Amino acid sequence: MKKVFKANLYFLIILILEIVAPIFLGQLYYLLNITDARVVLFLNHFILFIIPAIVYIVITKSSFKKTLRLNKLGLKQISLIILLSFAVQPIMSFFSLIGSFFFTNEVGGFVSEISSMPYLLLLALIAVLPAISEEITIRGIVLSGYEDKNKYVAAAVTGLFFGILHLDPHQFLYTAVLGFLFALVVRVTNSIYSSMVMHFIINGTSATLAKLSNIFLQGMEAVNEAEELTLKYLNLSEKLFMLFMFGALAAIFVVIVYYIFRKLEKISREEENNGDKIIELNYGFRTVDDTIEKDRILNIPFILSIIIYILVMAKII
Repeated sequence: MKKVFKANLYFLIILILEIVAPIFLGQLYYLLNITDARVVLFLNHFILFIIPAIVYIVITKSSFKKTLRLNKLGLKQISLIILLSFAVQPIMSFFSLIGSFFFTNEVGGFVSEISSMPYLLLLALIAVLPAISEEITIRGIVLSGYEDKNKYVAAAVTGLFFGILHLDPHQFLYTAVLGFLFALVVRVTNSIYSSMVMHFIINGTSATLAKLSNIFLQGMEAVNEAEELTLKYLNLSEKLFMLFMFGALAAIFVVIVYYIFRKLEKISREEENNGDKIIELNYGFRTVDDTIEKDRILNIPFILSIIIYILVMAKII
């Protein structure tokens, strides 16, 4: 089985599990009297993402270290990755704004609802858990199937999958963009820890802001609902003005992100020269043989994943 086909098939299976499994898991949790939403969230991530990854690696007899890119990062790399994590957030906000014009921000409401829990527990559920489970799935298993592909193509496809994985129309745009950037950083550093750090910081920032809002502002849920209604029903000129303002800020940070990324590439090249690990720094171009060329991206699992996502978002299935 070719690498890309295998990666796409794995994602399709995870997507189907993510849609179907909660129905059966809900019944199981009920029988076991598991009603705490925090426990349910943890179990869902472990069952739907961690266990399948372990099963995949065992069945395919792959190397955990190579497949998941469990390679250490240098201090300079970590510093730039932290900086990059904050620099991408205005860009993320721009795409989130676009989504807010058309869809309800269900995740924002959920985070606000659980923001009253202890901060460290909130951080563990919102930032640590996804940074491990989702990264292992997308930047670990799936991205490993694209190791022979142009890094920008690999980043685009896995970014698309990352957007689909969230099964939320409001989140799709900004998570797809983040997924693209996460994959590029992993390919450049050859370490999944880079995207884990970014994922943790971005989600952790949201969790921290939600916690602070819960402490200093009363009735945050009502405020969020009012904001959602306001954004949805703004007239065209107001929407365009907001898009222009957020877009201008995002454009500035795109330039900043670009230069941080180039610096990260340079440092990673130095790491490569030191013999620490093999890193792809040829700007995405590789010499490939005929077998790799015939490993098409647009295969049946890929197409089925897109169709299923559209049907679920349209509430047809």
